[in-house]
Amino acid sequence: MYLGDQIKIMKNSRKYILLFLCSLTLLIACKQAQPILEYYSIQGETMGTYYNIKYSDRKGRNLKPSIDSLLVAINQSLSTYIPDSYISKLNANKDENISMPIDSHFNTNYYEAIKIHHQTDGLYDPTIGAMTNYYGFGKDRRVLRENISPVTLDSLKALVGLTKIQLEIKNDSCYISKNDPNLQVDFSSIAKGYAVDQISKLLSAKGCENHLVDIGGDGLAQGVNPSNLDWSIGINKPLENSALNDFALVITVTNKGLATSGNYRNFYTAGDIKYAHTINPKTALPEISTLLSVSIIADNCMLADAYATACMVMGLEKSQTLISKMEGIEACWIHDEDQDGTLEMTMSTGFDKWVKSN
Repeated sequence: MYLGDQIKIMKNSRKYILLFLCSLTLLIACKQAQPILEYYSIQGETMGTYYNIKYSDRKGRNLKPSIDSLLVAINQSLSTYIPDSYISKLNANKDENISMPIDSHFNTNYYEAIKIHHQTDGLYDPTIGAMTNYYGFGKDRRVLRENISPVTLDSLKALVGLTKIQLEIKNDSCYISKNDPNLQVDFSSIAKGYAVDQISKLLSAKGCENHLVDIGGDGLAQGVNPSNLDWSIGINKPLENSALNDFALVITVTNKGLATSGNYRNFYTAGDIKYAHTINPKTALPEISTLLSVSIIADNCMLADAYATACMVMGLEKSQTLISKMEGIEACWIHDEDQDGTLEMTMSTGFDKWVKSN
């Protein structure tokens, strides 16, 4: 090789090295210019339980005031424990000729409940409030019920029915009325999931795409966790003495909602009868079976919350048939067929793909 060629190669090598160093410097500068993706945790109380939220935010904002404000608005619409909430005013109204104004929170829960009511052949019903209160699982003080007569059951069943509610729109505002002054509406089986979804939407609107919202064990996961992985959510063992972190299994999800319904915590015993908060609107009796809990994965937590309750009312076989026909909804049933404390687990076709492997 001639000396001139060697000099030319050396010059080209220096040029490429300089270009590489410049590119590397530019890359490092750009990376340093990007804000670090920090995750934040906030906690609080709402709807008679806790909330726990984790979210990423490049701006480092404390979003608790915004979230608490949203929760106050939802409770002011849907809480039966707040005397002047929209739902409490409707339940207290004894004049069937008066239409009560409602807001968008109430309206959304009402229409979603109607859909699920029809899909479950009426076994999911938001007008079950009178039954809930009678057994002491609503806002009224708990009263132990024994030796309930058929006449009482018939009178309770007469207070249930979506056809007894009318919704109308006047001047772009929604109003609701009821035919029976004693009918009581209760959205407790869907409102918590709805609140989870609304918080998730608030976080996404603020640019916090990675978050996990948990209200009393019902949650919705979006994006990734601080380890850049799908979020992990535990499903409790449905046992009376189980701790909140005593899990039957753990699932890993993203962009999905999860809710669990069960009778293993909210119940009481009167005489030889166990009364749980899951009540069958067609029999007016608490639904007790070998089915201990149902966990639902759906595209949002509102659906998961409502279907989990519906499945508990329907029982194992009927709810399995229902879920098998539903698109985008998966379920895990935990049951004790021999009633000896041995937990059995049954999953719908697509549920097991979310289960976290050890």
